[in-house]
Amino acid sequence: MTTLTPELQELVDRQKIYHVLTSYCRALDRCDVELMKAVYWEDGYDDHGVFAGNAQEFAEFIIRGIQEWFEVTQHTISNIHMELEGDVAHTEAYLFAYHKVAATRPKVEGWFGENYLRKYGALVDAGVTQDFIYGGRYFDRLEKRDGIWRIAKRTVIMDWNLNQPSTEIRNDGLFKTLQIVGRRDRKDPIYQR
Repeated sequence: MTTLTPELQELVDRQKIYHVLTSYCRALDRCDVELMKAVYWEDGYDDHGVFAGNAQEFAEFIIRGIQEWFEVTQHTISNIHMELEGDVAHTEAYLFAYHKVAATRPKVEGWFGENYLRKYGALVDAGVTQDFIYGGRYFDRLEKRDGIWRIAKRTVIMDWNLNQPSTEIRNDGLFKTLQIVGRRDRKDPIYQR
């Protein structure tokens, strides 16, 4: 067995942590509950505001919620700051997320509230989906156990949000030529290697 220098071990650990963080985003957007559970320790904790508790239970809750409330989601992370302290890491990852909310009164009112529905209800009734765009940060504590990094505690911090009727185009102009479209299950092209 080769022992790495401390500097090389830190680089390996940082890359493994990065993989955990990006796997979380894939799990959300592909609605992959098993992958979602795999990024957390069994005794992990997640505080998303709408849910605060055991991370394995959160995985079930959030995937079910995404399938119910949104037609499309895309979560991206950037500006990942990591502080490693042996087998513990503290990270702050900037979050940018897009959500397409189905054009139904119950879903729009449930997500955005009655004031939003009063303003855009006619568009919802006409079948226009609504965009929910979110900017925030994932504040995590990850732990390495038996050489494996996973999230032990996650807190989501909201910095801003933008909500509006969608202007998405799918079947006109250049967009009608883009026929490979993402899916929210294991039939997505990324799983078809």
